[in-house]
Amino acid sequence: MRSSVLVLSSEPVSGRMAGPAIRAAELARVLSAEHDVTLAAPGPSEAPGERVRLIAAGFEDYATLLAEARRHQIVVAQELPPTLLSRLARLPVRLVLDLYNPIVMEVLEAVAARPPRAQRRIQSLITSRALAQCAAADFIVCASERQRDLWLGGMALHGLIELDAYRRDPTLRSLIDVVPFGIPAEPPRPVSPSPLRAAFPAIAAGDRVLLWAGGVWGWLDPETPIRAAAGLERTHLVFMGGERPGPAETGQERFTRRALELARREGLEGERVHFNPGWVPYAERGAWLLDADLGVTAHRKHLEARFAFRTRVLDYLWAGLPVVSSRGDVLAEIVERDGLGRTVEPGDVEGFTAACRELLDDARAADAVREQIASVAPRLRWEVVVRPLVDWCARHRELAPRSPRRDVLRRAVRAQYTRILPTTLEERGARAAAAQVVRRLRRMI
Repeated sequence: MRSSVLVLSSEPVSGRMAGPAIRAAELARVLSAEHDVTLAAPGPSEAPGERVRLIAAGFEDYATLLAEARRHQIVVAQELPPTLLSRLARLPVRLVLDLYNPIVMEVLEAVAARPPRAQRRIQSLITSRALAQCAAADFIVCASERQRDLWLGGMALHGLIELDAYRRDPTLRSLIDVVPFGIPAEPPRPVSPSPLRAAFPAIAAGDRVLLWAGGVWGWLDPETPIRAAAGLERTHLVFMGGERPGPAETGQERFTRRALELARREGLEGERVHFNPGWVPYAERGAWLLDADLGVTAHRKHLEARFAFRTRVLDYLWAGLPVVSSRGDVLAEIVERDGLGRTVEPGDVEGFTAACRELLDDARAADAVREQIASVAPRLRWEVVVRPLVDWCARHRELAPRSPRRDVLRRAVRAQYTRILPTTLEERGARAAAAQVVRRLRRMI
């Protein structure tokens, strides 16, 4: 049965998008095949399909979003600000929270450079916000079974699994299920001349290319591929994403600079290692991928990797690129299990170099990997992986609505202001802190 669904995006849906906006756009597009879908995103944005209605509204546009929510049966969103979440939880609308990004683990690495007091404050804020999402959602989706275990464990320890819900569905799939990132059904198309080689003329026609798609974040390890590229003949490493698109800084910009400084110190920058300063448009990324020989990703050995879902690896598989990856995350396990490339221990430069060399020099090994990728790709398409969400939206009327835990929501709202206000006061002054209080009071009213 068709339902009316409002999908919220925290970032503009446009030509240049990072993971959150891509996911919101693709979920809206796939849902629109069987449901009536509106996408709300900050401007300037573009509708991801003819069947998707677009409105220009970001998370700060409370009045617009609440009015739209009242016109829909279901709201689908990634992490919502606690105040907006608590307002939506009061409406007769079903809430679907998309927790594909395990921010409670990312924050452990993301705050590493901050003073200890700030680290604790930010971690506490993120944790309370994540619990609030779990306390308010009628349905939760995440990117892997490992992430599902993480969220179920957190909910169980905080008393957020209701006995009645468990009796009705002992698997709890009707409460939380897996909707990974996906790949487009249409394969990427080459462009002539190659945008990758046009951007970096030092890459000669017969040279091989290792491609690092996406950005460089603090929990990733660009050093290992950089050092591996130095040990490979006629091989270049290209970092495809530099300045991440989005409405605000992420605090991760310094890690791209560190990778560039390493390449410069080793005499590789511009010669064997290249950094795209911008962000390749979503519609153009396929041409960059097709001009590479291998897709690479590396991370450090820590807890973030265990629950991560490296969406850049999906792009590699979409383009038929063999993957070389650090071990430890879910997609690395899939690469290893299904023969989609090679995996090595985190930080193992020699192993990473050897894995790249094998797939670059051994045509038979590379062809076998590409055959495996071609056999796996159909089950990774967006239309396939989003099926649990499409089906839930169709049968949501049959499912008992969940009673949001108001106490958890109230704690998250209090935490948002008691922890953010001192930071605002310290960094921007008393006037900005006062304005923040006024905005909060208006939203309460």
